[in-house]
This record gives sequence, C-alpha cells and structure tokens, in this order.
Amino acid sequence: MKRIPQIIVLILLISACHKNQPEMNNNISNPCDLAHEVSAEFEILEITGQTGSVFEKTTLTDTILHTKSVRFIAKDSMADYTWYIGNEVITERSFVRYFDNSLSGQNIPVTLVLKKDPNHFCLPNDDGYDSITKILHVSQFPILNDPILELGSIEGTYRVKSMHLVDSFDVNIDISYYNSQIIFNIENYDGMGSNCFDQAYLQGWSYRQIWTNSGTSTTQCDYLRGNVHNRINGGVEINFSFGSNNVNASYYYERNYLGRKLN
Repeated sequence: MKRIPQIIVLILLISACHKNQPEMNNNISNPCDLAHEVSAEFEILEITGQTGSVFEKTTLTDTILHTKSVRFIAKDSMADYTWYIGNEVITERSFVRYFDNSLSGQNIPVTLVLKKDPNHFCLPNDDGYDSITKILHVSQFPILNDPILELGSIEGTYRVKSMHLVDSFDVNIDISYYNSQIIFNIENYDGMGSNCFDQAYLQGWSYRQIWTNSGTSTTQCDYLRGNVHNRINGGVEINFSFGSNNVNASYYYERNYLGRKLN
C-alpha cells in the first residue's frame, strides 16, 4: 500500500478546516447586558373609582387625597416580599389599603423587603436582598367650602406645548362645587381661546390627576373630555378630545399637551 505524500495530506487538512465553518454572529448581545441586582423598588398608585369598576384609574404618586384607596405593588414579579406599613406585615406582591380622614396631614412610612435567588453568573456580588422605604403623604385635600372645592395640585395655570400650534400657550383650570356637582372650569382648552365654564363634570380625581367629560348633554363645551395629570416628576400632561363624540368625524380633535404648572 502506497503512502499518501505529506503535501497531499496537508492540503486535505487545510481544506477540511475551511469547509462548513460556522459564521460568527456579531449581533448576539451579552446575556448579562440586561441583568440587574435584586431590587425592592415599588410603586404607590392612588386609585380613582371603585376597585374593579369600569372607571377604575390609578395614578403614580407620593401624595394622595384623604379618604382614598392606594395600591402598593413591587416591580419584581417573582420574589419573596415582606411589607411593613404601620403595625401591619404583608407578604403579597401587591395590596390595597384605605386611608381615611383621620390620617389627613400625616406621613406614612412604607417599607418593602425583597428576597430572591440572585444571578451570580452575571452579578457575583449580589446577595439577593434589598430593602426600600418610601413616605406616603396623606394630604388635607379635598377641602370643601361650598361653592369652593380644593383638590390639591390640579388647579392653576399651565404653560404647555402641542403639535397643532407653533407657540406654547397657557391653560387655566379651576374647580368648583355647584348643585352637589363638582364642576371643572377650563380656559383656553384648545389653545385658541375656547373656554368651558360650569358645564364639564369630573368623572374622577386623585391628588395628581383628574378626568372629565362634558356633562349630561355631550354637546356642551364642544364635547370636551379628557384628563389633566401633574406627574410625580414635575411635568404636566393634558389630554383632551373635543369637536364631536364620533372619532371618525372630520371635526373630532385629539390634543396632547406637555408642559409645566406655573402656579
């Protein structure tokens, strides 16, 4: 049997090394890029409307109206939770508590201790434990001095910007109490001088947010409806629709305003 010359063997080896080699995928990210240490971060959400109702709304906050319910929820959905609020100890991810008028003006410490198995592959120093305490302030609002109603942070003048106008403009909001109804009064709601007085009724309210519609007769105030939100980060967002109650109508308008509160 003849031997294969060494040069031929070398050629065969080189060819085998270059054949069917997988290409490197430079698009694969590091699996640890999204890893983060165990965190007990949680949200405080003031509830507007009955829990489970059609109009149940929540607003992220650190301050609430008295006589309101609040949902506390941990951001991590898979962990062991221990909450401390007053004399209570709770072990659920989320729970709701009611704060009555007797707590008006008080600061309520809320602590979450969270434990879970850490990702030691990506974060070898993570001990799987974190604790965070936040302060929930129960405000003195609402204050009713018929016909004046004070809801807290909502009333005042806002400097906002919208895509439909080149320049920023001011919107003024006032709330009153009339014939056992809470009335939402707004000046310049379209940025072009239109006003709505004594017609728009509040559907719901929290310390940082209100929702409104244009009352029992939807033709009033040009079918105005929407919400005003004083965000926890200091910014303001206002969303209104008006012109028609038919979203397909040529005179139906939706407006999104972003800005800040002047006073």
